[in-house]
Amino acid sequence: MRRLIATGYGEPDQVLTVADLPDDPPPGPGQVRIAVAAVGLNFLDVMLCRGSYPVRPEPPFTPGVELAGRVVATGAGAEALADTDVVACPALPHGALGETVTVDAALAVPRPVDLDPVVAAAIPVTYQTAWFALDRAGVQAGETVLVHAGAGGVGIAATQLAAARGARVICTAGGPAKTALCRDNGADVAIDYLATDFVDAVRDATGDTGADVIVDPVGGDVFTRSLDCLAFEGRLVAVGAAGGNPPPVDPMRLIAGNATLIGLSWGSTYPWTRPDAVAQAYQRIFDLVAAGAVRPPVNRIVDLAGTPAALADLADRRTTGKIIVRIDPREQS
Repeated sequence: MRRLIATGYGEPDQVLTVADLPDDPPPGPGQVRIAVAAVGLNFLDVMLCRGSYPVRPEPPFTPGVELAGRVVATGAGAEALADTDVVACPALPHGALGETVTVDAALAVPRPVDLDPVVAAAIPVTYQTAWFALDRAGVQAGETVLVHAGAGGVGIAATQLAAARGARVICTAGGPAKTALCRDNGADVAIDYLATDFVDAVRDATGDTGADVIVDPVGGDVFTRSLDCLAFEGRLVAVGAAGGNPPPVDPMRLIAGNATLIGLSWGSTYPWTRPDAVAQAYQRIFDLVAAGAVRPPVNRIVDLAGTPAALADLADRRTTGKIIVRIDPREQS
């Protein structure tokens, strides 16, 4: 069985290699084995390779935290998922980037049979993260939502889902091509932060009232300056730190505007602590995909061997939308 292995901590294109390993053992009680069809890549995978993610598996380990595939074996108590097309988020250190993976049945959710696995693999982490970010913030129709890194996976998902809720969406992104992509995915306003100060631009776009909700997967200085973009009683949802860890927050900045700061880590918490809510969110997202209101942004497809270079591009912000690793069973050894 082929599997991508991180042999140490470092940049993805330096520490990842494709290895031939023995087949997985039979699934245990409450587990299922999945033949992986496609895997979505995330900045989280870069952080895993670097050893900078809060969950820090010891090498050797396999990254990959979202997949689409088919259940090919079940353990006791998981028989209901036999021969079922699913999406799943495997538990580390046994990640998705291999030909098969064994996961707890609770982490696998049936997917519509007519949903292409390449498209489905773009949904679990990015769309679930965006869904719960908007849900935690209580986004309502007519509110203004600011989405940072609007051309990335979580950014596009948050833009589409916020628009589907009837919100006005403002995105930030770097460069004309990325701001155009934001508009293509439902942004009412797209700000090129390389050409203009995004705080001033958000204030201009909102008549100086600010955004009701901000979804921030960037962190660093972007997070700190976003506090100047919040409307009265605004809510800032921190969902990542791709741009580095922000400095400490002065509580008086929140108090002054009656603002709320919300932290969100979906993949390491919700599938285990709120499985019913996760399953409901999947169904709502699948319905929006079927209705055409949500279009997972698959912009690049690679194979296992091409994954290290693809993750290096993701780390250096040379990508837009989602990169999907397609696992072709015809290539299995």
